[in-house]
Amino acid sequence: MFDQACPARLSTFFVGTCFFMLVSEVALTQTKVIVVEHADSLIGTQVDGEEARELIGHVQFTHDQVRVWCDRATQFIRSEKVLLRGNVIVKDDSVTLRAPSGVYYQAERRAEVSEGVVLDDGGMLLAARRGQYFLETKRAFFWDNVVVRDGASTVTADSLVHDRLEKHSVAMGHVEVRDRDDVTITGSHLDHWSAAQSSRMTGQPLLFKSDTTASGEIDTLVVRSRIMESHRSDPRRLIAIDSVEIIRSDLAARASLALFFPEQDSILLRFSPVVWYDETQVTGDSINVRMREGVLDQVFVLGHAFGVSRTDSLGQVRYDQLMGETMRLKFLNRQLRRLDVERRATSLYHVYDDTAANGANRTSGDNIVMHFEQGKVTSISIIGGVEGKYIPENLLKGRESNYHLPGFLWRNDRPRLGDREVKVIKAATAR
Repeated sequence: MFDQACPARLSTFFVGTCFFMLVSEVALTQTKVIVVEHADSLIGTQVDGEEARELIGHVQFTHDQVRVWCDRATQFIRSEKVLLRGNVIVKDDSVTLRAPSGVYYQAERRAEVSEGVVLDDGGMLLAARRGQYFLETKRAFFWDNVVVRDGASTVTADSLVHDRLEKHSVAMGHVEVRDRDDVTITGSHLDHWSAAQSSRMTGQPLLFKSDTTASGEIDTLVVRSRIMESHRSDPRRLIAIDSVEIIRSDLAARASLALFFPEQDSILLRFSPVVWYDETQVTGDSINVRMREGVLDQVFVLGHAFGVSRTDSLGQVRYDQLMGETMRLKFLNRQLRRLDVERRATSLYHVYDDTAANGANRTSGDNIVMHFEQGKVTSISIIGGVEGKYIPENLLKGRESNYHLPGFLWRNDRPRLGDREVKVIKAATAR
């Protein structure tokens, strides 16, 4: 049998329990409550049948750690969203989001902005026509005329995803990167890791840089490859990977890998590289190209160096050839002036009386040095272990290939600019 006082005790227990549950629910709800810190006026209203609050003038509210400012806001109670209008500012940690208008979704902790947005994330400034920022995951999405500046480079793209926690950004669409050295890289997909100070461009990447020569002419360096990487750590470098093609007015090259060092003004070519200069072709295990103030200065060929120069005589195609372990080409005023071949050097040089072909000389030695004027050989010096052989014209004519040096290969795949590259460069330089 129950005590007569039991109903009173049960009632007290029930009321206390309900009060505790109510307080707990309020406490849980308050973690998601928007707190209005200031507004010149507040009006209760209904919009499409939903209860709402109209905040007007110097509006400022907070939601957890998020702070929002705007000129006017409409807060929808049931759908938990706030329409923001006029000088919208959203702050979260070190991120500041600015836009003319937007929407803040309370439950999702998401800010959606439009009509031109700017995001300031410390060292990075991002602008676009539209964007979204998820405050919980620290991820931002922007699209339509995206522009990103970080002090060292400027990126434009159709859209961009920025992950603050991973310090990783992905730009997509018509992507263009221009750095402080006026090097421009275009493509369709860019990954950037801010912590590592590195980025990777794919989707038909194209690199180009225009320099003004001493005579006032514009000379543009163009590079094509499957992948392009940029690393700002010391030493600062650009890397072109897979099917690399390099094009300049006076130089062209192919390789599987190319490394560009802007501060040293040098290019390193690796894995089956080949370089063309005028009518000269050079191959080797690796090739280093050194510039001086944007003008070709020296080319170093390391391992199985082979140089070929095409010379025409009475319509006959003949090739002067040089081979050795290493080769160095020295240029002055954009012309080849000296060529050194070291260790097991061999040359095949065709002889002419005026324009008449007169056989060829095949010579070998420890080192061979050639001097040039106006693109023509003026002297040849052979140093150490000299051996020579003259091939008369009557034996050479029509049998030129029989006398080629071992490993001879004249390539007809010198890269040249296509219509796509011309259009991309014109469009970029016009901006």
